[in-house]
Amino acid sequence: MGRFVESSARLCIGLLSFLFWVSAAALIFAGYFLIILYKRYKPFFVGFHILLPSGFAVTGAVLLVLNGLLGFKISNRGSRCQQGTFMYFIVVLLCLLTSGVVLAYVCIHWLDYELTPMQNAFQQYNGSGMFVNKIQKELHCCGLQNYSDWEMTPWYKYSGNNTVPTSCCNMAYSACTGNITESNELYSEGCFVKLQYRLSFYLFWLVWSGIAITGTQVLAVISDGVLMTRNPFQDFRILDSGTFA
Repeated sequence: MGRFVESSARLCIGLLSFLFWVSAAALIFAGYFLIILYKRYKPFFVGFHILLPSGFAVTGAVLLVLNGLLGFKISNRGSRCQQGTFMYFIVVLLCLLTSGVVLAYVCIHWLDYELTPMQNAFQQYNGSGMFVNKIQKELHCCGLQNYSDWEMTPWYKYSGNNTVPTSCCNMAYSACTGNITESNELYSEGCFVKLQYRLSFYLFWLVWSGIAITGTQVLAVISDGVLMTRNPFQDFRILDSGTFA
């Protein structure tokens, strides 16, 4: 019976180690794209707070890969020292993932504040705003919420030609001049909405990935604990003074 329990624990650690690698890929996916979005549209962010969950995610992914390798070794009868190291890494990972999940959740609810400079950039547009034109072209969007937001900007009022930036033009219409009366030729979605949606998607991805990975870590702790119980570091015994008499 004892050998069956030990074999089951080793098999479980082997399967979980494979899941560690899959989990690492999931964390890197979300962390990478959050970093890319921040670098691409950096002037639209209040600070670098959005990078904090990414940092925890990438660091956690590296540790998951290393712990996965160690887990495979343990599943093939690793040493007691390796079992202890495996457990230590799990504790560190649990701390990292918990911190990352909390930060990602907080960032989701602070996105309106985090993107405040974006609203200012649209209001201060003077016809040559590089980043405003860039985001409208790349995200296929127009204005903050929609194209009608441009009617509230000083640039639109002073220009007096009833047009929005040509970066609002849908690429499907080559003759588009940005005239607001031909709104069917403009992108219908706002840039603030689209960027917020993308950020929320990757942040939620980190939250749910972190929760799922925490579950695998708990199972790994139980399995490794079984092995450490079966193979203790020391066999302690009560010394009988009569033995040395």
